[in-house]
Amino acid sequence: MSGLSRTLVFAGLVLLGHAGYSAVQHRSFLRLAEEEYDGLPADIGLECLVASMLCCVGVVSSMGKFKDIKLTSELKSKSFETVDNRPGFMIFNHRGKVVHDALR
Repeated sequence: MSGLSRTLVFAGLVLLGHAGYSAVQHRSFLRLAEEEYDGLPADIGLECLVASMLCCVGVVSSMGKFKDIKLTSELKSKSFETVDNRPGFMIFNHRGKVVHDALR
């Protein structure tokens, strides 16, 4: 994770925490003023949106180089034997042995 991406994630988390604290303070102010709760102010919602975007950009930029979507670019260096080799699907303990013994 580079320094810029860490800074973006940290700034986003700080802004998100500040937006949560502002929402709690706004709610307690409305209780003290005995006003009805109509929702959060637009600046708190905007701050949440900006904080979320900063966190997303910071996390995505920290991931490094993306791979191509096309599978052919990754399979150029591999032979057919290594691509088709899936030992997890090889099952040697099956009912063919029982059927073979029953037919004798």
